[in-house]
Parts: sequence; C-alpha cells; structure tokens
Amino acid sequence: MSSVRPLGQAWAHLSHVPLRKEASDRSECVNEVLGGETVQELELGPGDWVRVELPDGYQGWMDRRQLRPVTFLWNGHPFRLSTMHSSWKGVAGGWLPAGCVVRELNGTWFLGEDEVTPLGEPPKLHESDMSTWAESMLGVPYHWGGRCGWGYDCSGLVSLAAALVGLQVPRDASEQFAVGAEVPMGSIRRDDVAFFQNSKGQITHVGLCDGTGHVIHASGQVRRDRLDGTELMRISDGATTHNLAGIRRWTEG
Repeated sequence: MSSVRPLGQAWAHLSHVPLRKEASDRSECVNEVLGGETVQELELGPGDWVRVELPDGYQGWMDRRQLRPVTFLWNGHPFRLSTMHSSWKGVAGGWLPAGCVVRELNGTWFLGEDEVTPLGEPPKLHESDMSTWAESMLGVPYHWGGRCGWGYDCSGLVSLAAALVGLQVPRDASEQFAVGAEVPMGSIRRDDVAFFQNSKGQITHVGLCDGTGHVIHASGQVRRDRLDGTELMRISDGATTHNLAGIRRWTEG
C-alpha cells in the first residue's frame, strides 16, 4: 500500500517557500508560496517535488515537505500581514514576513491549521494606500522571485501592495501591464503603476508612483527614484536605469 498522500489542496506551514520553474533545487525561483497560503497540488514529480497552482493561477514546482494537506473547512477572518516581519509563538523559526496569511477566530490566531500567538501587537488590516505600504519596505533587498518582507522582485512588491488594498493582479509585470486604465503623463497621481520596457519593447520592470514625481520600486533593494519624462533616474547618481513603457491606474480616488 502506497504511503504517498493523494494530490489535493495544501497549505504552506513555513514562512516563505521558493516556487521553482522546474523540479530541482537548482532551478530558477520564479515565485514564492508564503506561510498560510493555500495551493492546489497538480502533479507529483521526482522525489518530494510537486507542481502546484496558487489561487491567482501561477504555477510552479516546490518541495512537498513544505506543504501540509488541508483537512477541514477554515473559518475566521484572514489577515495578510503588512509589517516587514512579526514574531509568533507556534511558527517555525518564530517569525513571519509581510505577505503571509494568518486568521483570527474568536480571539485565537491560526497559521493554516496551526494555532499560533502573536508576540506583540496583533496584526491589523492595512488601511492606507499601496504607496504608503511600499514606503515602509524601503531598503528591503531585491530577491528574484520574492514577494515577502524579506526580499522582493519588482512585480512581487507591486502585487503584494495590490493585495493589501484588496486587489488581485497577475504576478508578473508583463501581465500586470494589461490591468487597469492607461494614464496620460500629465495626469499621474499617487498609486498609479509605472511600467518600464527593454530595448525590444518588452515589459521588464514595474513600480508605484508616489504622486511627487518619484517611483518606489525593487531594483537592488526597494528604493525611491525620480521619473524624469520617460526615464527613471537613480537619485543617488543621476543614472538612467529604466525606460518608461506606460502608466496604469488600478485604484479609484
């Protein structure tokens, strides 16, 4: 009798888990599955590898030992964490970064199906705009495939900012570019989303406009640089780093 559990819905019990392009630890990290998030298992691979799909449709390979099966209907109010990191009793490693999902039910907190306890102020829903949250992440290192408080790539930062204000957008910048309404250069406002292209016209970078002529984006680290016409200028040395492809508006107001 096989001891391998059947494919099904599962949840991440660790803080942040790499999602890889192929079923190998040497393969590119294309995304992350964050603590408390659920995935649908699609296909067993070699060893402990499993191909999964996140709720937004993003697929990749991860180590199945970093997942636990969903065994009952979850209740309670979900909170996607917005602070850079927070300390928890009952969490492996003791810390959770921004982006992880916990739930509260009648005063008790859960990460997935594990009861946990915040060792500090209990989390609160993010009640400000995308740019305000992104400003709180300034200085966080760039991490290819990252979308949590311990490292972001450009689209990971922007997609998490969107999630915290109740928007679900695609994971990658090239697909995010298709979301929302086009914004003329003279009408840019706070929380508009700036997209940048390479010499072939391909969308390769994204950031958030702060309403003062600057863009908050992940490039080396989460940083704020100046939008000068169609060029993104690095504040530290005035170098042109990215060329604008267009501006999109995802939020009202």
